Amino acid sequence: MIGWILLAIIVLIIIRAPIFVALGAPAASYLWLRGIPLELAPQRMLGTVNESILLAVPMFLLAGALMNRYGATARIFDFAQAVIGHVRGGLGYVTVLASMVFSAMSGSAAADAVGVGKMTVAAMRERGYDPNFAAAVTLSSATMAPVIPPSIIMIIYGATANVSIGKMFLGGVLPGLLMAVSLMITVGWLSARRGYGRGEPFSFHRALTTFWRAALVMLTPILVIGGIFSGALTPTEASAIAVVYVIFLGIVYRKLNFGDFYRSLVHTATAVGALMLVVSVSGLDAWVIAREQIPMMLAQQVSEMVSSPTLVFIAILLVVLVLGLFMDATPIILMLVPAIAPLVTAFGIDPLHLGVLFCIVCVLGLITPPVGVALYGVALVSRLPMERVFAATIPFFIMLLVLVAIMIAVPSIVTWLPNKWG
Repeated sequence: MIGWILLAIIVLIIIRAPIFVALGAPAASYLWLRGIPLELAPQRMLGTVNESILLAVPMFLLAGALMNRYGATARIFDFAQAVIGHVRGGLGYVTVLASMVFSAMSGSAAADAVGVGKMTVAAMRERGYDPNFAAAVTLSSATMAPVIPPSIIMIIYGATANVSIGKMFLGGVLPGLLMAVSLMITVGWLSARRGYGRGEPFSFHRALTTFWRAALVMLTPILVIGGIFSGALTPTEASAIAVVYVIFLGIVYRKLNFGDFYRSLVHTATAVGALMLVVSVSGLDAWVIAREQIPMMLAQQVSEMVSSPTLVFIAILLVVLVLGLFMDATPIILMLVPAIAPLVTAFGIDPLHLGVLFCIVCVLGLITPPVGVALYGVALVSRLPMERVFAATIPFFIMLLVLVAIMIAVPSIVTWLPNKWG
């Protein structure tokens, strides 16, 4: 029966049914066909989201929404442009740098893509950059948001896999920085080949002025990440402090009014409602999969066919990469992680190493068609066809895949910071 359920889920996803329907309807059918009381469904769904750590999700989303409302992104962009905009292809570097800083405040690739993309794509077009290149840099830079802490999908992964979220955040720091470096290398290579010009000459006065304008905004990730890494704050507490601090900045800058605050609340409530519905329904799916002992059977069969933990590690990430073409990161985590847990244990795979790379590969799905949320966002703000945006993103995509391969071969890139400071 479980085979029919999985087939039903795949078919519903292919025909573009809402994700909560694709995940929930087959699981509910399983309960009915097995004669299990349907009252079990809401119990399992509620139990899945009844985790205090998940309170961090709406808080970080609200912080990102508020910052977009009062122009925090513009302050970051102006500072990055003053510092690095004078080199060849400077606005490409500025986009990566601005996205990296914004990633440390929002934790959402879609928010990063839209928030930063509104400025960067227009600015690059004005300076004579190819619009496709401008959109590609913006889109690929958004992949850092779910990797550099605080990360929404790392919170969901940690809660699902029972992995320390603080250590997940620490594990994402070096990979996130390396992603920024690899994207900048690609920007430099493409800019040199296409002959993109330089920006305005460097001005220390301008750099200092824009720094002071952005200093309070850039203090946000320091408060959040520093509080978590020092052990003074849990991720949930840090997310609440981030919201309070962002509201304080909006008042100080006199840019946040009641209307903007209300619209940010509505946007966050809508996003969180959709997300938590998927999370809760996935909990019911996980219960069905566990009841049928699918994870144990999978672990046993793979153990008989493969003896190398590295091959199993790579196989898991390849499955995630393929699923990412058709599904968002959250349902992939909620469906796949419970199923592979015994496999990870049986082969002695480091759950932290796997978790961080799992999230990174999930993120690559956000920039690929046909379901890439960030891809749609950048196509919308750049007013370009989705196909052209993705085609221009391919060099960046390949570079990120190479980086993933390096991190598989060198686990310490992920594990060094958590082992030293976790």
